[in-house]
Amino acid sequence: MLSILELFLLFMSINYLFIDNNGGNALGGTIAFFGLIIFFFILLIEQLIIISIKIPIKFIWIIESIVLMISIIYVYYNGISIG
Repeated sequence: MLSILELFLLFMSINYLFIDNNGGNALGGTIAFFGLIIFFFILLIEQLIIISIKIPIKFIWIIESIVLMISIIYVYYNGISIG
C-alpha cells in the first residue's frame, strides 16, 4: 500500500514542481515531495523491522491496509486542515 502512495506522490510532485508550477501548485508539489521522502523512510524502517523480527509479510499488509483505510475515512469525513 505504501508503494502505491509513493508512486502517487512521485507523479504529483513531478507534475506540480516542474509542469504545472504556479502559486499554490508549486507548494503542493513541495509538500508532496516531502511526503514522498517521509514515506521512503517509513518503508525503510518497516523493511528493517520485518527482516530483523521475521514477521510474516501478509500480516504487515493487513495492518497497513487497515491503518490506511481508517486514515482515508477520517480525512474524508473531517478533511485536512493546517493550523
